[in-house]
Amino acid sequence: MMSRLALSGMAVRGRGALVNVCSGSELQPLPLMAVYAATKVYVRSLTLAIREEYASHGIYVQHLSPLFIATKMNAFSPRLERGGLLVPDASTYARHAVAALGRVHDTTGYWLHGIQYFFIKVAPEWMRIKIGMYMNQDFRKEHFESVRSKAH
Repeated sequence: MMSRLALSGMAVRGRGALVNVCSGSELQPLPLMAVYAATKVYVRSLTLAIREEYASHGIYVQHLSPLFIATKMNAFSPRLERGGLLVPDASTYARHAVAALGRVHDTTGYWLHGIQYFFIKVAPEWMRIKIGMYMNQDFRKEHFESVRSKAH
């Protein structure tokens, strides 16, 4: 609905930009996060379709697919929340992502995420699913250990 509202005005003006934020979770089905990953696949598909529909209206439609970013959304993992080279903080990520607007239609928004994304795609899907299961089990374990340590 938001895209429809914004796109109609942009189409009338003959210019504009729409950025849909997905996630690296779109790269494979994710056990223990199945609905989240499925919604990201949907957003990617929607973005590519809208891009084609509005291409002749001067509207730039970008698919932004970050990997992990050190934000409160990742509070389930103290490791992710702390961040690091492969897990930038929100301001670092945003600075890089904004610089990509108008330059590339499909991006992770952060150069190191782009390298990771490439290597993730090289692995067969069945392997990515297995790795996703392992990672999500590890994140759950880390979360519950963190909750237990805070309770004592």
